[in-house]
Amino acid sequence: MKKPTLRLLMIIDKFEVGGTETYVSAVVEEMGKRGVSIYVAGKRGSLLSKFRALGCPIFTKINDRQRLEQWIIKHKINVINAHHESTGIIGSALSRKLRIPFVYTIHGTYYPRALITKIMKRCYSRHAVISVSWPVKKWLEEKNIQSVLIPNGINTQHFRYNRNKQLLAQLNIASKSKVLLYVSRIEDEKAEICKSFLRAAQRCMDSSPNIHVVVVGGGPGLNSVKKLAARKHSNRIHVLGERLDTSSFFSISDVVVGTGRVALEAMSCKRPVIAIGAKGIFGIVKPDNFKLAWRYYFGDHRAKETLEISKIESLILTALRSKKSSKNWGEAGREFVKKQFNISGIVDKLLGLYHSFI
Repeated sequence: MKKPTLRLLMIIDKFEVGGTETYVSAVVEEMGKRGVSIYVAGKRGSLLSKFRALGCPIFTKINDRQRLEQWIIKHKINVINAHHESTGIIGSALSRKLRIPFVYTIHGTYYPRALITKIMKRCYSRHAVISVSWPVKKWLEEKNIQSVLIPNGINTQHFRYNRNKQLLAQLNIASKSKVLLYVSRIEDEKAEICKSFLRAAQRCMDSSPNIHVVVVGGGPGLNSVKKLAARKHSNRIHVLGERLDTSSFFSISDVVVGTGRVALEAMSCKRPVIAIGAKGIFGIVKPDNFKLAWRYYFGDHRAKETLEISKIESLILTALRSKKSSKNWGEAGREFVKKQFNISGIVDKLLGLYHSFI
């Protein structure tokens, strides 16, 4: 008997720039190349055009349950994968009503665990939870929530080193300058991390006139970051807001400060990384701590130290002084990402899970 063809629905909260959404777009692109029937639902946002360009059918009125249900039936969806709290609730209810297997991907430790338990109890009986890191998996196990560990995948062909002198010129940054880059959605604790990084960078800039800082990311905390940048060395601090061409910014940077997916993308572009995330500081990511950095999810799900400006300042100065070491860290970092997180291998794992349900 011929096995049914996978018809997968990814549900995200909104088509906006963020780690989860960037990951889903990479999965959609890779699956599209393989001829997988994949559909995406989410509220309208700045990433919508990017998803449309991938050629997958899209539904944007996810709060209209009846219309979403009809759309799912029309397209004969046979696996639903939700990625956020609100979409977990929506996807769970529809999976149970329509008897469709349900997968819930947990991207961090910020989800209320009681809500995860409720969502999984209310979905169709054939279901699974995916954790994207070891700390998330352990955190879920504390509440007896079992999960499959499948990390975020990186499109290593897209995220590769390609120094862009035109971009440097547009930003009025001399080619011999040292560029510190911070990339994140500037919201909640990530906005506070950005401001701590900026204060530390401004201290470094006091004695180093060739340092420039670039901040990429949108969010409700953007204005407060701009105000802080305007106080000191404003001519060398470039707060750019939301951008879709992050790979270009990685390639003009000498050091990237970030966490989670941003750290992996920067490593894929051969950039040295100072890992600082929601849980605190991990530190400079080097070949001898790559595996540990991954197990901490680069400070986003677990950390070595608390967030302190003086510590960040010291890490920046160390990373900038270590030119030869930084090059080696970058080369090794790309090989690590290609081996462990290449989107092709991650999609293989996802497809194995999805196909087990149909």
